[in-house]
Amino acid sequence: MHFLYPSFLFALALLLIPVIIHLFNFRKYKKVVFSDIRFLRQLSEQTKKQQRIKDWLILLCRILALAFLVFTFAQPFIPAKESQKIKADSWTSIYLDNSFSMQAIGKEGSLLDAAKQKAKNVVEAHPAAQNFQLLTNDFEGKHQRLVSKKEMLQMLDEVAPSMAHRNLQQVYERQKSLSQQSGASLGRTYWLSDFQKNMEPLPQQLDSQVAVFLLPFKGVQQQNIWIDSAWFSNPFLKKGNQNKVHVWVRNNSENSFENQPLVLKIDGAQKAIQNFTCAAQQRVEVVIPFSLSDFNWHEIALSITDYPIVFDDVYYLTAKAQEKLPILLINDLVDASSIKKVFGLDAFYDLKEVSVNQIDYQGLNKNALLILNEPNALSSGLSAELQKFIKEGGVLLFIPAANPKDLLSIQQFTQALGAQMLAKQNGPIQLGNMETKDALFAQVFSKSPEWLSLPIVNSYWQFGANGKNAQSIIQLKNEMPFLMRLKLGKGNGFLMASSLQTNESGLSKHALFVPLMLNLPLQRTHKLQSSFLLGENSTFSFESELSSKVVNLKKGNQEHLISVQTKEGKSYGSLNGQLKEAGIYQMLAEGNAIGKLAFNYPRMESVQGFLDPNALATSLGASVFDKDISVLKSYMERDLKGQQFWKVALFLALLFLLCEMAIIRWWK
Repeated sequence: MHFLYPSFLFALALLLIPVIIHLFNFRKYKKVVFSDIRFLRQLSEQTKKQQRIKDWLILLCRILALAFLVFTFAQPFIPAKESQKIKADSWTSIYLDNSFSMQAIGKEGSLLDAAKQKAKNVVEAHPAAQNFQLLTNDFEGKHQRLVSKKEMLQMLDEVAPSMAHRNLQQVYERQKSLSQQSGASLGRTYWLSDFQKNMEPLPQQLDSQVAVFLLPFKGVQQQNIWIDSAWFSNPFLKKGNQNKVHVWVRNNSENSFENQPLVLKIDGAQKAIQNFTCAAQQRVEVVIPFSLSDFNWHEIALSITDYPIVFDDVYYLTAKAQEKLPILLINDLVDASSIKKVFGLDAFYDLKEVSVNQIDYQGLNKNALLILNEPNALSSGLSAELQKFIKEGGVLLFIPAANPKDLLSIQQFTQALGAQMLAKQNGPIQLGNMETKDALFAQVFSKSPEWLSLPIVNSYWQFGANGKNAQSIIQLKNEMPFLMRLKLGKGNGFLMASSLQTNESGLSKHALFVPLMLNLPLQRTHKLQSSFLLGENSTFSFESELSSKVVNLKKGNQEHLISVQTKEGKSYGSLNGQLKEAGIYQMLAEGNAIGKLAFNYPRMESVQGFLDPNALATSLGASVFDKDISVLKSYMERDLKGQQFWKVALFLALLFLLCEMAIIRWWK
């Protein structure tokens, strides 16, 4: 047994006072003359004996009451084990989850505000000389050092919501690294979080010298509705046309949201509003039409109203109408007038024709569509470049020649795309089944066409598919493919089984030919992404050949210099965590505006799913503080000073004082 204030033990000398009072009874007795006391002798002897016992008990109660009162001020305790006691050279790290999910409302306001207050209480529970580390999801450099108690409280006030997300393995490794920094192996870590499921993976094994304490927070309503993603129907937007934006809205709650407004703004002005209904735990696709009046860059913001988690209620896009849609016709000295007439119907399409021997390989990726029209032979170099074009998202239409000079090179090319070019067959035979729901026939058919109205083919090449990435879009009556879609990388290759020459096929004279050809360039995957996600490893790209290696991303008063690399007409940049705020950023190079980029917050925090803190603590061997912080304070005091008994001493002092009063009052 030890005493926190042993100097108070000198007060035990006061125990002599009740002893002296007992030994020297200063009470004066008055003599009373009585005639005969022989009948009172026995009663007198009994009373004197009882009185002596009573006096001794009163003395004992007074001594014990006074002794335990002295012990109360001396504060007796049993010291904690050396392995458990907080030492001056130990460290304390507090992880405060400031992710967007902590914006949810709890019983004491927002979870983040409640967590900040409880973190302050944790700091106050430690001794004044203790050093602390504050850790948030931002993993900032200023949080990589130990600070004093006063500075720690100031840093807690500065914590703000962040888009950054960390799993518990990352948090623990970051906190554990303090043992090397501080030179102390003993440490305490506190995790203040709502413990979402996306915080997995968990630490594999905790250090026995690092104690982990969980302080969980839970919102009153665990629900959220948000915009998950948005995209344009077509990879190329047209000026003055009715373009469409598709929006996925998700409902992560137990309630259905009915007739909720989805607002579309262009350059800050509201242009459309679309009501939607989303059932509980479901998602719904909302389509909103819009138009662009010029060829400039425009800022698009899609928004819904939801509370209290609002970071995912807005989704940003950038849009720019395409002035021309470049198409390259690679011709091998054959008549291509039918193709030229089709693309001449709309000034939006910019068709250029080159010979198979005069192709500029560097400029291939600038085209939305390549038409390889009846080649007699294909070199290995051209074949490789065409495959690369498709893999990067391009669209290629291959039209075979009736009698190619180098059939083997053509067969090797189609083999690389995923289809075997077999023997040539003679007709006539009519086109048969069509996949009218394929994207190639979007808005072409309102119902299945009549077979009798389809064109006739006089000769055709047999194609055999090599894998699941091949799809027959148009078939002949004998169920042999006439037009095949072959997926290769990000793009599509389309193989036609017959030449477009009138003696080979009647397709070029048929009404189906026009929408078929005009829709082909629209099958290209988006050349320019309309938005990017923010994050530590976020990247972005844009179509521009810059001489500068740096671009400036500007939003309001914010400016960020980002290094970029240019490759094959496209520039790539990495944010390295520089951008913290979602929105539209203007892109400048050498002082000139070259475009706009949209950045959105990641949606990892949108799904409201949580870990069980007690089960988590059991699996990790940690402790949970889910009650009043006073429990933590007493726990800290016990670890600092050991098991304390001053409250027990005070209780015993009062108990013996009450016993004395009871003896005096009721012992007659």
